[in-house]
Amino acid sequence: MIEKLKDLWVHRELLWNMTVKELKVKYKRSVLGFVWSFITPMIMLAVFSLVFAILARGGGMSWFAVYLMSGLLPWLFFVSSLTQSVGSVVSNPGLVKKVYFPREVLPIAAVGANIFHFLMQMLVFFGFLIIIRWHFSIYLLLFPVVLLLEIVFALGMALFVSAANVYLRDVQHFVEVATMAWFWLTPIVYTMGTLTSVAGRYTSLYLLNPMANIVLLWQYIIYNPYHYGPEAAYVAPWGIIYTVVLSLFLLFTSYYYFTRSERGFAEQI
Repeated sequence: MIEKLKDLWVHRELLWNMTVKELKVKYKRSVLGFVWSFITPMIMLAVFSLVFAILARGGGMSWFAVYLMSGLLPWLFFVSSLTQSVGSVVSNPGLVKKVYFPREVLPIAAVGANIFHFLMQMLVFFGFLIIIRWHFSIYLLLFPVVLLLEIVFALGMALFVSAANVYLRDVQHFVEVATMAWFWLTPIVYTMGTLTSVAGRYTSLYLLNPMANIVLLWQYIIYNPYHYGPEAAYVAPWGIIYTVVLSLFLLFTSYYYFTRSERGFAEQI
């Protein structure tokens, strides 16, 4: 595996070029191009702010739209990374069959392109927070740490599903269905307080979902305890440790699985 990592480093320029290619393909024949990375979160913020200003009155949470976006943007980054990477190998038969390069570049480039989109969307989001004079917390300094954790988890998932999809094309369809269900198992449109009132002692089982812990971290550092109130108590230390260990384990094992599986990619595509 060390040799594979060295090979990946040697081809780092290719990885960069493939990431840029993913960005260009997304906005091919688009007049506004990368501007859509800014427009999309602006529209979402405008709609959610208007809707929740009406629906969330008396709900005990100020600026529920901010709480929602704090979890929704990271979730969209994860789902986009997964859905674009799952078909990254099978959609490039010409490259895989005729040119030598580390095949893991393909799913990693898909994730890399979505990191760019996510950062652009967060830039718009933070601009909105500055405009409304949001009370930022010192916990915001943990932004790169939380982002790194989600990237590690996303890369692990991307490497696994992209390799598995070569041998079983049902994986691509399963990912689409699974992410829809996964969304409702993650505290984005509801709070942990609401869930706990229903789940009670089974809340700890809920936190075995790594994306639940990652989203809670994003909400904690952005929405922060100043606005959070008792909700902050649900950022469980054991849940964070569990997610870190699981993400690292997933990345290691998925990379190993990918590099072992790529030997048969050309025959299967």
